[in-house]
Amino acid sequence: MITIAYYLRHPGNLHYFAAIKPYLDYFLGTGRYCNRIVVREGLHRCAQYTEYADYHPLFSDDCDLDDYDLVLSPTHLRDDEIRSRAHVVQLFHGMSDKTFTYERDWSGYALCLIAGQRQIDRLMRYPHNRGMRHVLVGYPKFDRIPTLPRLFDNDKKTLIYAPTWRKGGLSSLERFLDEPEIVEGISASYNLIVKPHPNIFNFAREFYDARLVDRLQGLRDIKLIRSGNVMPWFAQADLYIGDISASGYEWLYFGRPAVFLNPQPGVLRPSAEVDAITHLWQCGPLCENMRDLKTCIDNSMRVDRYREIREAVLHYSVYRPRAQEATARGVAAIQAFLNGEGNRREEPRDVEVSRIA
Repeated sequence: MITIAYYLRHPGNLHYFAAIKPYLDYFLGTGRYCNRIVVREGLHRCAQYTEYADYHPLFSDDCDLDDYDLVLSPTHLRDDEIRSRAHVVQLFHGMSDKTFTYERDWSGYALCLIAGQRQIDRLMRYPHNRGMRHVLVGYPKFDRIPTLPRLFDNDKKTLIYAPTWRKGGLSSLERFLDEPEIVEGISASYNLIVKPHPNIFNFAREFYDARLVDRLQGLRDIKLIRSGNVMPWFAQADLYIGDISASGYEWLYFGRPAVFLNPQPGVLRPSAEVDAITHLWQCGPLCENMRDLKTCIDNSMRVDRYREIREAVLHYSVYRPRAQEATARGVAAIQAFLNGEGNRREEPRDVEVSRIA
């Protein structure tokens, strides 16, 4: 029986698990594969996370990835984690604008599953990636969005603030937390969900700061979410507040207004250039000053001036974003590789793709 490893590195990487889960659920459902969720460190902490509740028997700390028949990885594998990438399918774990995702060398991977044309265009700007084996599949997290109980039971509109990780000074979180009175004013007028990048809560990450977690937990009249998959909470929101977070591309699926809080006022600017870290900022007004944030929100709620550009950026970034067939395309590409058909493909197969229930 073929053994598939799903690599997490650390159980706190809940965003990695969100990328893996559509494929894990499919291959588990077939009953034809041995599936292992491989955790490099902190295996004993898996019980802390509700996302793993149905998967505990699959966890393993056998991290010799070269010994598995196939490795599905949502992150770039380090040299000390594996010797050969010839049996690794790269899933990616989001649609980031951050440069480091694209400048890495993906040429040695068996296959890279790509969300959309924007990722291809960015990857191909680096000569070492022009020979990479890749398939355009779409975004599996769009296929089946979990439905969860509503967080608020009132008639107010709901906002969701989803700041990115603190690496590179690209997160607006500290600016947000430094203005508690402004946050309280916003939460008095709107329901407010705060959904930070999962690494904010992951003590194993380099930029983890327990004081920030304490400050988040101290915010009044908000709902603080620690999940790896933001899509169920996006489904409950009327407007998104972001920064350089890749979650903003996931928000585009819902066709609703967005506002961007600049983590580096006066330095970063919106850009239509495909390789700009602010490419997404075309999709909503940019707020330079926290004191203007509520006005930006109020105005965007009244008049949505960015609907057309959001749809254009969505379809450039995700192949057939609302077709609910991305997982099926990804599975077909993986199975073709397992069957020895792992040739280079830059476009999805021109065939009917069955949806996965």
